[in-house]
Amino acid sequence: MTPEHDHTEPETYRDLVRRRNRKRRAGRRVIALVFVTAGAILALVFWISQVMISPPRSRVSESARSVIGLVLRESRAGAEIVEAVPPASTAGLRRGDHIVRVDGEPIGSAQQLRSLIESCEAGWTLQIEARRPEGMVLVDVVVEVRTVSPGDLGLEFQEVAFTDPRGLMLRAWYVPPPASATRSPGIAFGHGNAADRRHWLDSARQFHDAGFAQVLLDFSGRGESQGEVITLGAREAGDLTAALEYLSGRSEIDDARLFLVGRSMGAAAAALAAAEGAPVRALVLDSPYADLGRLADEALARALPPAVFLRPLAFRLAGWRTGFDPNRVRPIDALRATSVPVLILHGTDDDVVSIEHSRDLAAAAAGPARLVTLPGQGHNDPRDSEVIATIIDFLRSS
Repeated sequence: MTPEHDHTEPETYRDLVRRRNRKRRAGRRVIALVFVTAGAILALVFWISQVMISPPRSRVSESARSVIGLVLRESRAGAEIVEAVPPASTAGLRRGDHIVRVDGEPIGSAQQLRSLIESCEAGWTLQIEARRPEGMVLVDVVVEVRTVSPGDLGLEFQEVAFTDPRGLMLRAWYVPPPASATRSPGIAFGHGNAADRRHWLDSARQFHDAGFAQVLLDFSGRGESQGEVITLGAREAGDLTAALEYLSGRSEIDDARLFLVGRSMGAAAAALAAAEGAPVRALVLDSPYADLGRLADEALARALPPAVFLRPLAFRLAGWRTGFDPNRVRPIDALRATSVPVLILHGTDDDVVSIEHSRDLAAAAAGPARLVTLPGQGHNDPRDSEVIATIIDFLRSS
C-alpha cells in the first residue's frame, strides 16, 4: 500500500502574522469588555451611593406659589374653609364658609379650587361666592404669590437658626404655643430624605391648637440648612437633639415634656437620637425603617436585582464620601436601647418601606410600643386629621 501523504500547505509568515493579529484583537476586545463592565459596575455603585447621600433637594425659598390665603378641606358640601388669612380674611371670607362659585363657575371640590388658584398670576382678582349659615357672601380676592410658611395656616412663627453637633447651621420654623398657654410641651419634627421642613407643615395647625410648641427644621444637607449630604438618620439624630435643646432654652416650654416626631428618615433619626440620650419623653415614628441595609437590599431587589450584590460596596463608598457607616443605621437597635414610649405609624400600601419594618420595630422596643396601621396609605401620602389626633392623644398621655 502506498502511504498517504500530508498535503497540508506549510504555514507562511503572512498566515502566522494574521493569526497573531487575530489573537491580539480578541485579547483587546476582552480587555475592553472588562474595562467597560468594571466602569459600568463602578458607575452603578456611585449612583447608588449618590441616591443615598444626595437625593434631590427642595428648598422653602423655591416654593413660591399663587395663594389667596385659604386652608381648605373636602366636605360633603364641597370646598370648606378650615382657616382664612389675608388676603381672603381681609376680603371677608372666614372659617366654616363653603366655596360655591369662583368667577361664576361652580366649584365642586377643594382640589378643584386649589388647582384654579395655582393657575392664577399675582394681581389677578377672583370673585368668590361662599355659603355660610346666615346666607351667601360675594367677595373679591386678589391673588398673591409667596413662599410657603406656617403663616399660610394662620399661625404666628419665627425663622430661627441653631447649630448641629458639627457646627453646621440649621434653619427652621419655630411655631410658638397658643398665647394663653404656659410651660407648654414642645415637638421637634424630622422630615424624609428628599423633603424639607414642610413635610409636617400641613399638621402644624392641629398641633398648635392642641397646645404644642413646634420646631420644623431642615436637616443638615437639606432645605436651607448648611451641608451637602445626608446620612439617613446617623447625623440627623444630632440635628433633632439640637432642635430639642433650642426648645428647652425657651421660657414658655416645659423641658420635661419634649417629643420627637419623625417620618421615614426623620423617624429613623428620632429613634437614634433617643438611644443616644436625647431629652425626649416619647417618640412618634411614621413609616420608619428598622435597618438601612435591609431597606437598601429590598429597594435594589425591586428595581435591579443583580445590584443587590453591589450594596456593600455602595455602602462603603457612601461612608467614605460622608464619614459615617451606613451599616450602623439600625433604628431597631436604637429602640432596644431606649425605654421611652413609642407610637409607630405605617401605611399598609407603603411600597418604599415595607410595613414589616414597623412590625419588627414594635416587637423589638424595650419600652411601651404601639403600632397603628393606616389602611390603603402609601409612604408619602398625607396624614389626615384623624391620624394627627391619634398622635396628639398619644403625646398627651405620655
